[in-house]
Amino acid sequence: MALYGVCRFVDYQCGYWTSPAADLHYFLYSSLSPDLMDQHHILLQEYYKYLTETLSALGYRGSQPTLAELQRQLQERGPYAVLMCCAILPIFLPERKDIPIKNVLKEEVVFHLSEEYKEIMKKLLPMFEEKGWL
Repeated sequence: MALYGVCRFVDYQCGYWTSPAADLHYFLYSSLSPDLMDQHHILLQEYYKYLTETLSALGYRGSQPTLAELQRQLQERGPYAVLMCCAILPIFLPERKDIPIKNVLKEEVVFHLSEEYKEIMKKLLPMFEEKGWL
């Protein structure tokens, strides 16, 4: 599967120094379409390829992370991926009736998990369990 295009992320909302694994988990578990949810390994390889190419092009002389190191960091920060799925993903995949802003601004908001969210979680929860993130 070939991936085309270039994405650049600048997140001014959560500015702090951390492993790229945190940003990757945020992206992978809050922004992917359901058909890409099980393609993390391909996206990670693409990310790593462009990360190392960009660091080299910029003349970075420090040590560059290996793909294995990046994968280790992702594993260590796995619970953050679970947090993204439980706290952020439902907001990005609401029931259609919950979308109008007037519904969100009510004092007593009842938030319903969408069927799309439930289907994604049916795929992800066993994977999270297998990885020891739950």
